[in-house]
Amino acid sequence: MSSISKMYDSFYPSTGPTRQASNIDYDRQLDTPSMFREIEALQAKLNETEDEDEQRALEEDVTGKILWLCWCGICAEVDEQLPKVVDYLRKEANMSGLHNMSVAMLFTAGTDPGDDQTHLQRIMRDAGAGTSKHQLLLAARAAEQAKWSGTNRGAPAIDNQSTTPCTNSQTPSTRAV
Repeated sequence: MSSISKMYDSFYPSTGPTRQASNIDYDRQLDTPSMFREIEALQAKLNETEDEDEQRALEEDVTGKILWLCWCGICAEVDEQLPKVVDYLRKEANMSGLHNMSVAMLFTAGTDPGDDQTHLQRIMRDAGAGTSKHQLLLAARAAEQAKWSGTNRGAPAIDNQSTTPCTNSQTPSTRAV
C-alpha cells in the first residue's frame, strides 16, 4: 500500500482534496472534434495519393494522430480516476490484489520496447508536437527541386549539406526522395 501511495504522490504531489494534474506528458486541452476532422482530411488525402513515399508519410501522420488522441484520452481518464482509486484504497485499507498489481507493473515496466513500439511512440509524439511527416517530405522535395532548378547546366552542383528538421534520431538515408 505504501508503494502505491508513493507512486501516487509522485504523480500528484499535493495532498489536499484538490490535487494537481499529473506530470504525464499529454495535451490536456486537446480539441477532439478538431482532431477527428484533421484525421479525416489526412485520410482523404491518403486515399487520393498514388506516390508511395507520400502514402507512407500520410499513413504515419494518420496513425500518429490516432495514437495521440488515444493517449490523451487514456491519460485524462487516469488523471481523473487515479485519485478516486487511491483514496478508496486508503480509506478501506483494501489490500487484496495490490500485490499482484505491483508485481505485474514491475515486470512490464522493465521491458525494453521493440523497434515497432519505439516507432509507434515516435510517430505518436511527432503528432503531439505537431510534426507532419507528409509536410517534411513535401518540404524536402521542394528544397531538392529548388536546388536543382537553380544550378547551371553542365556544371556540377555543390551540395551545401543543408538539413531539414526531423524528429527521427536515425541517420538519414542516401536514397533519393
